[in-house]
Amino acid sequence: MKIIHAFALIIAASIQILTASEEIKPSRATLQSNVGEMQVEMIKLDNGSWKLTSLLDGGSIVRREESEVFELIDNQIKPLNYKFNQRILFRRYKASAEFDWSKNEVSFIENKDQGIIALEDNVLGPSSASLQLRLDFREFGEENIPDEISYIVYWKGVIKNRVYSVKKDKESVETSFGTYEAYKVSRKFDDESDRSQVFWLAPDLDYSVIKIYDKNDREVEIKIKDFQEIG
Repeated sequence: MKIIHAFALIIAASIQILTASEEIKPSRATLQSNVGEMQVEMIKLDNGSWKLTSLLDGGSIVRREESEVFELIDNQIKPLNYKFNQRILFRRYKASAEFDWSKNEVSFIENKDQGIIALEDNVLGPSSASLQLRLDFREFGEENIPDEISYIVYWKGVIKNRVYSVKKDKESVETSFGTYEAYKVSRKFDDESDRSQVFWLAPDLDYSVIKIYDKNDREVEIKIKDFQEIG
């Protein structure tokens, strides 16, 4: 059951639904999927940075916690640290990463493995790619949305390039939060890969991610269910 890949993506759905002139605000969201409900929060810390946290509690079957602290500078996410803890039945997985931008390096732990790798400009954290995608769509506006967009992402001890293709014709997406027209954004994989990862972003909700489909051995579908401001 590889839910680590799917749920590392849903943090973006926790972002406050705004009008285009507003800034991001602290918020809490409930997300539903075929592997259980998840609570996601985004809060602003006293030092001005942001913290995204998520919790999936499936009782004795699965429990998953994830957090990422980042700065938001001129619409660009700058990750500072990341923590992940997951249990599926009797299997456990723990990971963390510390981003040192003064040295341009990230130190990481992945279960029993650890190391340090060099950072590049505008590298995103494991939870940041889908959030940055939403922020960039908001910046583009509907008239300037590109056919393709790419990000440099830290993931499990490696810096990778992720490329997404955009379908310009919007699709109708039904959720417990309402039915919305949304852009379909698909991550590109090698031709021989069976992996699939798709986001739906709704312009009427300021390009919030309202649905995610992920296939990696197991198929996972995630939709926004409820949302509220906090603080």
